[in-house]
Amino acid sequence: MRLKEALLRDWRRESFDEIDSYLLRAVGGRRPETVPAPLDAVYDRAERRRVAHLLHGDQDFDRFEGLEAARRFAAVTAAHQLAAWQEITAAFDAAGIAVAGNKGPFLGALLDRPAGRMPVTTDLDLLVAEEQVAAAVAVLESLGYIRGLNIQDHAFVRMSSRSVRELEQEQGSFGQLAPMCRLLKLPELDDMQPGIERWLPDRKIVWTSAGIRSVLSVDLHFDLGHRSASGVAYPIPAAELLRDAVTVRHRGAELRTLDADTMTWLLCYRAYLDTAVFGERRFKPFADAAELIRARGRAGAAWDTATDRYPHIAGPVARTLRFLTDECGADLGAPVPAPVPDADEAPAPPAPRSAHIVVCHGWGSRERSAPWVAELRSQLAAADVTVEESAPFQDVTDPLTVGAAVAELRERAHAVRTRSPGTAVGFVGVSLGSTVALAAALADPSPDFLVAVSPVVDPVAESTGDDGGWSFLGSAVSPAFAEDLTACSPGRRLDRVGCPVLVLHGGQDNERRTHDAHLLAAGAAARDGRSARQEFPAGNHTLDNAPVGAAAAVSTWLDRLGLVALRSGNRS
Repeated sequence: MRLKEALLRDWRRESFDEIDSYLLRAVGGRRPETVPAPLDAVYDRAERRRVAHLLHGDQDFDRFEGLEAARRFAAVTAAHQLAAWQEITAAFDAAGIAVAGNKGPFLGALLDRPAGRMPVTTDLDLLVAEEQVAAAVAVLESLGYIRGLNIQDHAFVRMSSRSVRELEQEQGSFGQLAPMCRLLKLPELDDMQPGIERWLPDRKIVWTSAGIRSVLSVDLHFDLGHRSASGVAYPIPAAELLRDAVTVRHRGAELRTLDADTMTWLLCYRAYLDTAVFGERRFKPFADAAELIRARGRAGAAWDTATDRYPHIAGPVARTLRFLTDECGADLGAPVPAPVPDADEAPAPPAPRSAHIVVCHGWGSRERSAPWVAELRSQLAAADVTVEESAPFQDVTDPLTVGAAVAELRERAHAVRTRSPGTAVGFVGVSLGSTVALAAALADPSPDFLVAVSPVVDPVAESTGDDGGWSFLGSAVSPAFAEDLTACSPGRRLDRVGCPVLVLHGGQDNERRTHDAHLLAAGAAARDGRSARQEFPAGNHTLDNAPVGAAAAVSTWLDRLGLVALRSGNRS
């Protein structure tokens, strides 16, 4: 896929516009003289694309408050990162663990960036050999780092073991990794509380009664390659990259990192994957690659050696370089290779076949009660798709157990496949119905696709006290229902879902459902590049107030999977 096409597709995220075009020209070092929107809107977009540092030096932003807040935060955290690196590398050396850094302050060292021009980050990306990951984690724990620490709701909490496992397999985060973090106290910024909250809203920063707090993240990367949608591995073992690591002195510290050529082709490779395969809209990998090439050039022999060793990088690297020249206006100082076919390009979708969808509704919901399901049935009417519904929890005074609902859903799928071989069968689960759909997808044969609307991945009934009673969503349930609910929970087994997953959720839903939606979507995307997530900012829990958009999201996704052929008038 061409990178411009990946950036222009807007079915999963907000559309590409003139601010993005402006920022891409800034990536190429050719920022237009005219700012296309109010400064706060441009800064906000640049921060979301992680390239606000490119606005430094622009006279329009010379005294802009947001950029001053970002510049000061970046300078302070850069000093903390260097101190943390010195502490970590001393401990790793003592333990006999080879380590080198990538991106972030290590790229800054190669470029000799001044502190005031550093991008905002609190992450250290470290490369270790896979066989030394366990030892590296143990050393970091001895230094006070916690496996999977996260920041949420103005408090620091440990992530669940399931969330940590999801992160460890998240190849969209620049390679397979083991995440470690520790609390980062920033007294130097205590006077910036209003600016921090206003201008850096999406960062891991909170204001507490004790002052500004963040987390210093250490990601231990042991493989910087990727897996295709079909599960084929294309490795770039960290152990091999460590053999050619170099030492750079920067701001009084010695940093072991990748040489400029290696870091450049790796940035180009991952920039393509993050955008075209994983659906990211971050411009920073492109900006880093362009800046590094402008500063250090490209050594053709080194790149030839890399593509000989890792043939799967050739296509992504060539496409990124072409994108930098054609769309960003970057002068890369050497001819750009023509893009070549690569292993990541998805085959042409199969000819559409008939499909059968089973919708499983949630707690207290009836069949044919959801407006968006009726709209979906209408949109798919001419595409040879059958939509049937199940409401196992309609009677909350005597509901089916989740286990029984799972068995019923699988029986429906088996019946369809028996009478109509070759039909694509998919599950759509709404709220607690998503628990049923996910649990049903864990066993073979799996459905051909799954849609989770406001997913519930770990439902739990609550004890009502010493009387031995149980309650679920305000309704009394039997001990058997409560026990079955826990036993059938798919939360710890999501990595076994073997089909593409579309996650839909509403922006007005509660925080737990939003967390589950992001968790499920991240894991699904790591396992299958065809998976997707879409949020409806004004949508409620069941998306009943967004029927057209929700239905269009499902039908368009099925069309992209090649499972249905929509008429042009039904496309969204």
